[in-house]
Order: sequence, then C-alpha cells, then structure tokens
Amino acid sequence: MKKKWMYIALFINMMSFAQQADSVAITSLAKMMDTEIPIRLKEKNVPGIAVAIIDNGSVIYKKGLGFSNLDQQLKVTSETGFNIGSVSKMFTAWGVMKLVEQGKVQLDTAVHTYLTRWTFPESEFDHQKVTVRSLLSHTAGLSVHGYPGFQPDEALPTLVASLAGENGSARANEPVTIVIPPQTKFKYSGGGYTILQLLIEEVSGKHFADYMQQTVFSPLGMKNTSFAIDKAIMAHSATPYDEEGKEINMERFTAQAAAGLHTTLGDLLLFAKATLNGNNLLTERTLVAMRTPNELTKGRYGLGYMIFPFGSMTAKGHAGSNDGWESCFLIDFEHKSGMIMLSNGSQGKAVLMATMKNWAQWKTRTLISK
Repeated sequence: MKKKWMYIALFINMMSFAQQADSVAITSLAKMMDTEIPIRLKEKNVPGIAVAIIDNGSVIYKKGLGFSNLDQQLKVTSETGFNIGSVSKMFTAWGVMKLVEQGKVQLDTAVHTYLTRWTFPESEFDHQKVTVRSLLSHTAGLSVHGYPGFQPDEALPTLVASLAGENGSARANEPVTIVIPPQTKFKYSGGGYTILQLLIEEVSGKHFADYMQQTVFSPLGMKNTSFAIDKAIMAHSATPYDEEGKEINMERFTAQAAAGLHTTLGDLLLFAKATLNGNNLLTERTLVAMRTPNELTKGRYGLGYMIFPFGSMTAKGHAGSNDGWESCFLIDFEHKSGMIMLSNGSQGKAVLMATMKNWAQWKTRTLISK
C-alpha cells in the first residue's frame, strides 16, 4: 500500500511539473507575440491584426494589436470585422457539404445537372467530368484563379453575368470555362467556387448569403459573420489599407463564395471550437473527408481545405488575400492546436507568414520537450 501511494505522489508531482512547464512556454509565446508583431506591423505599413492561438484544444492567446482605423485611432479587438478573402471558400465548402449530407447534392455528379441559369461555354473538354467534388478540390480544370472586388460606386454584375465574364473593368471578359482536362491535376480556381455559389442557390432556392447565414453561421452562433455586407457588419468593420499604409475603399464581391466573407476573430474561434469538438451541422466523417487531400492535388487541397505542412505537424484550413486584407485559419487536428490571424493591410501576408513561422517553431519545441 505504501508503494502505491508513493507512485501516486510521483505522478502528481510529474503532472505539476508538466503544467508549470506548459505555463512557462505559453508565457514565453505570448511575450514573443506581443513584442514582435507590433514591429512587423510598423515595418509593413499594416495598421492592425487580430490573433488567436489554440493549444491542446484551449485558447492560450487572443489579442487585437494595432488599429482598425488609423484616423480615429480605433484599436483592433476580437469583435473587429475583417474580410477574409479566400478563407471564404472553406465556409462555402461547409454549405455545399450540408447539401451533400441532406442527399440534395452528390459529390461525384456533374455539376451542370444541378444548374438551370448557366452552362459551361463550348470547349474541347468534357464538362461531364466537372463534378461537385472536382470544384471543391480545384481539380475541375477551370479558369479564373481569383477575383478582384468592386468599388462602392461600381454596379455589381449578377452571378450569371460574372460567370460569363461580364465583370466590367474589374475583370474584363474572363469567363469561367474549362481550360485543361478535368480531373487530371490541381488548378486553383475561384471561378469554380463561383459555380458552387450558383449550385447552392439553385438547389436551396435561396440567395447564397441567406442560405449560408441560416444553414452555417446561425447554427454555429457566428452572429458577426456574413456574406451580406450591411450596415450592421460595417459598423464593426476594420478599414482596409494599401501597401503604403493608405486607407482604401472596402471592395464588394459578386463572387462571394470565393472571396466575400466578413467575420471576426471571436466568431472564428467559435468555428474552431465546432471543428475541434464536433457540431450539429456536419458529421465528423464528413469533416475528416473534407480535410483529406485529393490525390490529384499532391497533398495540397481537400474539399475546401488547404494543407499546410509545418515540419512535425500539419495544419489544415485556408489562407485569404484581398486588397487591404490578409488572413489565415489553421488547425493542426492531431494536436488540437492552431492559429487564426486577420489583418487590414495589403502587406499583411508578410506579417502573417513570419508570425506563423514563430508559432510553428514554438509548437515544434513544445512537442519535442514532451
């Protein structure tokens, strides 16, 4: 009996030591973030950034650094709104996969069978091979890598007009069309996600933004997230700035599914919780399938999820970039760890990349030490 209690005491001491070591490591990480990020923001003319770090399923760092608006000296908080560029695609994929789970859409069915308002332009390639799965994984062989937004005084084209290439000066005469044989290799296409936007509208019978609000964001409690940029969203939004740190207009998007989502750090943490701990929206089986890379992408992309190798760990999520905005959402599901960053400057990518590297190095050291 005495030996048993000795082992229990030893175990408790070891746990206490591990907790103290974790606390020291977390404090060290927070100090590094608080010190280095402001320096990078200044160097790259980026006014502000919202950052969260998750470790072993818990949020260990959540902070706004810098300003959401320089003239008004408004500071970034976890409730500040940001456009998240192509991170929008990850959420669009959730919307599509909900239709799949409901049996309303089949992943390996040709997408044109669901569409009545638009069809593929004539080409030498077989549009029957452009399936829902190939669109989600960027293996459909389509044109239009990405979309610039529209200025506030510009009229937005309709979704069908945008697919046909009628985008005015913003993206003149670039229709979404098949340019390489479908299902042969990875070719990133924002145009493919615009087709998925149309798919959601046709199958659900709802406007895309409304469907996403009712089906994805509201069930997850994401009250400050929307594809519809209304007065409520604008009231809490950061202001975008260009490479020189000058204020620019907030662009709008017809291609919302590819690049138009507005959200906050607080809401993205709710989304992270839903992806890590399960939710009532999508099954774990579906989520695992979405995060599994398609063979044709050579490990780069699943169904709405990018794959980011970081040495001893692999993060999955997405990165996003628009004029005046840079963002990323990364989760290492094996260790239930991750990083979320939102910035309101065109040079924010450099800040994000350097900070991401710091986080990956820190996490690698903590894994080695255990």
